[in-house]
Amino acid sequence: MPETAAIYYDGLVSRRQAVEVSLHPEGLAIFTPDGRLATTWPYAAIRRIEGFAGEGLAITRVPEPGSKAEPRLEIADQRFAADLAARAPLTLTQGMAARRERRNVVLWAIAAAASLVGLAYIGLPAIAGRVAPLVPASMEERLGAAMDPQIRQQFGSSAPLKTCTNPEGVAALADLAGRYERAAGLHVPLRVVVLDHRMVNAFALPGGYVYVMNGLIQRARGPDEVAGVLGHEIGHVRYRHGLQSAIQSGGLGFLLGTVFGDFAGGTAVVLASRALIQSAFSRDAERQADAFGVDLMLKAGGNPEGLAGFFTSLGAGAPGALSWITSHPANAERERAILEMARGRARSAPALTPEQWTALRAICQKTE
Repeated sequence: MPETAAIYYDGLVSRRQAVEVSLHPEGLAIFTPDGRLATTWPYAAIRRIEGFAGEGLAITRVPEPGSKAEPRLEIADQRFAADLAARAPLTLTQGMAARRERRNVVLWAIAAAASLVGLAYIGLPAIAGRVAPLVPASMEERLGAAMDPQIRQQFGSSAPLKTCTNPEGVAALADLAGRYERAAGLHVPLRVVVLDHRMVNAFALPGGYVYVMNGLIQRARGPDEVAGVLGHEIGHVRYRHGLQSAIQSGGLGFLLGTVFGDFAGGTAVVLASRALIQSAFSRDAERQADAFGVDLMLKAGGNPEGLAGFFTSLGAGAPGALSWITSHPANAERERAILEMARGRARSAPALTPEQWTALRAICQKTE
């Protein structure tokens, strides 16, 4: 039977699991990496997840009686996805998940509308901070997917930026990002890629999109510096700082668009994308992301001194350096704070092995 690799979420926790899937007469069989059959989804119970931004297909299954789990499978193999579509109806997701999202959207729209009434009194920045936590995760993912091509186009000048895909480097990055994602407890799946650009930069979009520029990897003195930056950006994902910034910078029109869930297309998305990469987060947001990054490194690999040292090694006068470094004068203060947070706490494994670090530095030898 045709089989391929896939990513599985059990619907109870956000942990990402690598699995193998196979088409069988009785349904879609899901196997663990060691070859054990985990479960089988009847074809009639499989539903397509609307708004999936990745390659291939994202599916779920109709919940079994008495179950609250909403499992998810992401299948990148286009040919396998087509074979599956020939056997399963793949209608859009319905039932409990859809009802919950509709309820969340209604509640969120009411809250957003109430916030708009107070716009003249509170101001858009405060409203953005109050509205962002109410946005359903699926809607935030759709916003990130809409902003992704805009970001690549703005950095790429004449052509969109390419993703670095050298297999050994991708594997090293996936290992680090996977450990951090499992420890982070995020509300959205993490999507970490390296972009082929010489700028010393990294940033996070709404919906779990995290980009690391190849220039940052090449300028870093070791894997802990890159890991520290990655942990910092995952902190922005966790606290939804990018979503807040997008709502704030997009203005009233963008905020109205979020109420009705219309992110794709339009000038507002373009302006919000541009503002997100040209502006800096507040100092409080940066401190939150610093603390989250330190915690991730101590839990899932890396030495926080790498993040602390990054402020002085790359932040001082580096052309195109990170906006969250160059736009804040208190680098020494943040460096001391990071070291203080890490003092006396046990460290886990290194961020990357020497072989993985070598592979990561060569990740842009192949691009797509």
